[in-house]
Amino acid sequence: MGVHMSEPDTMWWTLGDVVEWVQGIDPAVTVWQIRIELAGRCASGRIRAHGRRWVHRYDQLLGIDHSDPLFVVVSDQYGGPQSWFEAISADAWKDLTFFARRTPGMDRQYAVALEQALAQLVSPVELRSLSKYRLAWSDVEFWRADVIREWFQTNPVTNQNEAVHQPRSDPVGRSKLSTRRPVPLSDHDLRLWYEARVAEMTGRGDASSGEEDWEAAKRQFPERVTRARVRAARKKFAPVGWKKQGRRSPPTAN
Repeated sequence: MGVHMSEPDTMWWTLGDVVEWVQGIDPAVTVWQIRIELAGRCASGRIRAHGRRWVHRYDQLLGIDHSDPLFVVVSDQYGGPQSWFEAISADAWKDLTFFARRTPGMDRQYAVALEQALAQLVSPVELRSLSKYRLAWSDVEFWRADVIREWFQTNPVTNQNEAVHQPRSDPVGRSKLSTRRPVPLSDHDLRLWYEARVAEMTGRGDASSGEEDWEAAKRQFPERVTRARVRAARKKFAPVGWKKQGRRSPPTAN
């Protein structure tokens, strides 16, 4: 039984945080699409999640479909979320799906309003059980490092960076490198890369010094980023434990 921790290093993200970050990579993706992706990746164990378990006063099945307006009324009347947070296992996710409550101003038709709620972020983040026909979790949050790792893998920036350094071929098949200067790396893309680096390394239990960050950045973005910008990214986004390591100097030759 876990307790919700609020320290910065725990790095749990709300659905709103996830949507903001993912849409920063792909502005065209919708809230509903992100919900689907989250549910699938949580069920496969790739993204960890926790929430407040919905406790029911009676153990019998409610037997009310979520599309019935009484679903919310009965759920609130006969149960409620516990005060502490627990991990939601990958196996549990296989019987769960997102539920969003209708809010004032949505369509009069209840079924339509439920679809509208799932496409927005105005309702509490809740999950319902598919087999038990009742609410199962409330205030669901997602492990920040997992979200960054999963979505950064499909980030088009990576492919763009590789394309910048691909040699061009002339009509007779000879390789010819572009003479144009590399395009400077944007702050947004530097942040995406650095947050993905943090997520990958912390997931392995590793840490990185300032010098190691700089060397990694040079390998990833040759001639497109400066040490000062990497240092600024580290100062803003690195875990506290990394900053205590400072910047190691490379060993000197004897």
